[in-house]
Amino acid sequence: MKPLNLKLVITMTLIVIILASSYCALATAKQPDWQAQTLYRVKASGLDPKALGDGQPYFNPAEIKAAYSLSTDPQAGAGTTIAIVDAYDDPKIATDLNLFSQQFGLPAADLEIHKMSSTIRGDSGWAMEIALDVEWAHAIAPGAKILLVEAKSASLSDLLSAVNYARNRADVSAISMSWGANEFSGEVAYDSYFTSSYGASFFASSGDTGGVIIWPSSSAKVIAVGGTTLSQSGSGYTETAWSGSGGGISTQVAKPAFQAELPYSMRATPDVAYNADPNTGFLVINNYGKTTTNNWWVVGGTSAGAPQWAAIQAIGKSATNNNFYASYPQGYGKDFTDIVGGSSGSFNAGSGYDLCTGIGSPIGADFGVAPTPSFTLTASPNAVTINAGSSATTTATVTSIGGYANPVTVTAVTPAGWTTPDPIILTPTASAPLTITAPSTANGAYTVTVTATDGTTTKATTLTIQVIKPDFSLTASPGTLTIRQGQSGTSGITVNSINNYQGAATLSASGTPSGITASFSKNPVQAGTYTTLTLTVGRTTPQGTYTITVTGIDINGLTHTTQVKVTVKR
Repeated sequence: MKPLNLKLVITMTLIVIILASSYCALATAKQPDWQAQTLYRVKASGLDPKALGDGQPYFNPAEIKAAYSLSTDPQAGAGTTIAIVDAYDDPKIATDLNLFSQQFGLPAADLEIHKMSSTIRGDSGWAMEIALDVEWAHAIAPGAKILLVEAKSASLSDLLSAVNYARNRADVSAISMSWGANEFSGEVAYDSYFTSSYGASFFASSGDTGGVIIWPSSSAKVIAVGGTTLSQSGSGYTETAWSGSGGGISTQVAKPAFQAELPYSMRATPDVAYNADPNTGFLVINNYGKTTTNNWWVVGGTSAGAPQWAAIQAIGKSATNNNFYASYPQGYGKDFTDIVGGSSGSFNAGSGYDLCTGIGSPIGADFGVAPTPSFTLTASPNAVTINAGSSATTTATVTSIGGYANPVTVTAVTPAGWTTPDPIILTPTASAPLTITAPSTANGAYTVTVTATDGTTTKATTLTIQVIKPDFSLTASPGTLTIRQGQSGTSGITVNSINNYQGAATLSASGTPSGITASFSKNPVQAGTYTTLTLTVGRTTPQGTYTITVTGIDINGLTHTTQVKVTVKR
């Protein structure tokens, strides 16, 4: 960062500082009233970066990468996805991101926007948040895909629904949450939202009201990102704690195991830090609500740190609290810069961990052992019910871990007599349907094993198939008749379908004594229909009660019976 070129005329007589977070110190909110606040601050507007030349009152991507020893590879982060979770809609973000990339010579971004509702409205305050988060995540990891998940509102339930979507995406390696508000009783009940079966890390801004702890950065499942003031001196950089950096001791969250060596009885934040001072901020283009397309702003706040730390995770795949604290304090000078000057609220920065800047700011993107490249295998659904002789289809998905990109062969191992698909070759992350056909004789529960192998590593999952055999039953209504000698009576015989039986049964009557004859109005009888059984009693048929058995048999030999009791009277 260099001093502002005095020859440049920029109207800044009115400098708007937006305090995009409002909450009372040390307060505890009631969960039903919880509304997230954005955590950025605007320092200046009306800038023209093309006219500024060397007189930049902000840091550009190249300077930030130099300050934090981050990769300058234009494909850094390739093969990963960074999820940005924000509220409301910014209809101009795709265009703005393209303009941002052109301004700083970045490759075109791979941006996916997922709206949690088709009726999300726009919001000028959150549009700035979205622009800051998306543009600077791309600046740090230009090869990564950016997934913007737009919550319907800033309410607890809407934002957590958006987080839930992001965490269940197999391609997501990092999730950024540049928002927050007061801690509240019962907040730990929501910790499951900050976990991922795919190994994603969660980053949340620690707040812009110095010395105040907020949620969700207070969650032990989240990496809390505090703020610094980054200054450039010649070719070097120095940092002090930013006066607005949020942090403190949680009143709700127990001390996590990774902070066992810290001298606090409860969860402490922040965990790490990043440039946040709006006076040393980041250039952002945000054309929301504007009729022109060149609206640039200088923006700071801890909102800037969460998406950029998420981008660092996309590059190094090792940015976790377990790795951070495992390297503390021996990682200073290698993994982290210890921030020893400055203060925020009532807290002072000092040697080692502090409540202003946590462990410190990053040096590079490697903080420990990244996951060994591998893959996972799932089958969905993993339990189905079918008829004998029909097919079951499941979708096999192989998911990349740690950038794994080798082809794997997916096969299904079935019981004897079943029809199985040919082996399928997939390159993670990818999916394909598997269709398995049961023989007509199958009946009961069967386990099909689905495997995926690259020749060295084999993963397996199971599919449970419940096979039900189509069948029929017979019912008689009425089942009891009283018929006088020389007269007749009728009963409806229904062929009932079981398990989607589609056949027909040929009926016969047995057990009729001498003098009683039986006939059917139609025969054979299709499943789901009935026939009329007519029993005619002769004049000399002895009085008494008789059991007539009606038997039905189909072309496959399935046989069932029902009975009609007949009482013969004078």
